[in-house]
Amino acid sequence: MNRTSLERFCRNLDWNLLYTFLIIVEEKGVTKAAKRLLLTQPAITNALKRLENQFDCMLIDRNAGEFTLTKAGQLLYEECLEIYSGVSRIAAVLKDVREDVTGHVSIATATHAESPVIDAAFVRFHRTHPKATLSIKVATSGDVVTQVKRKTASCGIGLTTARQPGLTYEVIYRERFALYCGRLSPLFGRDDIRKEELAHEPYVTFPTDEPGGEMSEFAMARNKLGIEHSPVGRSYHLEELRRLIEIGVGVGPFPVHVARPYVEAKRLWRITDFADLPVYDIALITNSKTRHNAAEAAFIEILRDEIKKVPLEDRSYLN
Repeated sequence: MNRTSLERFCRNLDWNLLYTFLIIVEEKGVTKAAKRLLLTQPAITNALKRLENQFDCMLIDRNAGEFTLTKAGQLLYEECLEIYSGVSRIAAVLKDVREDVTGHVSIATATHAESPVIDAAFVRFHRTHPKATLSIKVATSGDVVTQVKRKTASCGIGLTTARQPGLTYEVIYRERFALYCGRLSPLFGRDDIRKEELAHEPYVTFPTDEPGGEMSEFAMARNKLGIEHSPVGRSYHLEELRRLIEIGVGVGPFPVHVARPYVEAKRLWRITDFADLPVYDIALITNSKTRHNAAEAAFIEILRDEIKKVPLEDRSYLN
């Protein structure tokens, strides 16, 4: 393609079609993409056809039994990620030109990622760069990864269960989950709970506690305990899940170190020994392709330094 043809192509390309295609791939289907974009399904289908006509190739394999990209579709998706990332960074880059070079740090984090290491990094960063600003957005670990990959977050803090190529994962701490109940549960205060009893209790949990989810290992472990029925309540947010457990809606999983003060206050009860339950790594997630401003680079470096100060066994919660 010569220069004139390339310029004509760029001028005529509808960039909104690329964004629509990006959402179709992320949602793995036209129907879910339409819901996310608040558009009709025919509108999304038409946008996909227009994009395929513009590139003169099929982007999605309609003959496959499940959502599958063609080779061209996969290549275009990867390019769309780069385009989206570049566009999303424009405002941040221009803002840094106008404002203090310390800039802003946007952190995407899984719910209740608690560690003295993280706290020490926040304190040190604020004291060292008092004019810099921080924003913390709570999301699922999967969404944390997506935001870091898209470069809409400076960095992320989340589970490492679904590592993505191109991202760097540095373990901050390890945590174990246990099952808990509230004071209104017939299991509260008991150390003689049998698996048969546990299997009949209502269950509340995270939406990702299922086969193929971010907590699929936990799903397999609880199935071995006989908890195989559908949950009566779900929440992505740890505080809301604790509320459901505490008021007796059902038993449910909770990180041991986060639950400890609630157990000491007799608001939660750890109902069985979970030595066989999986241990999860919570990591700092970064994207080497992100053009970090001075504040972002400083925060990431400070958190990395705080991680290195403490041996992994001393920043883990396994009991």
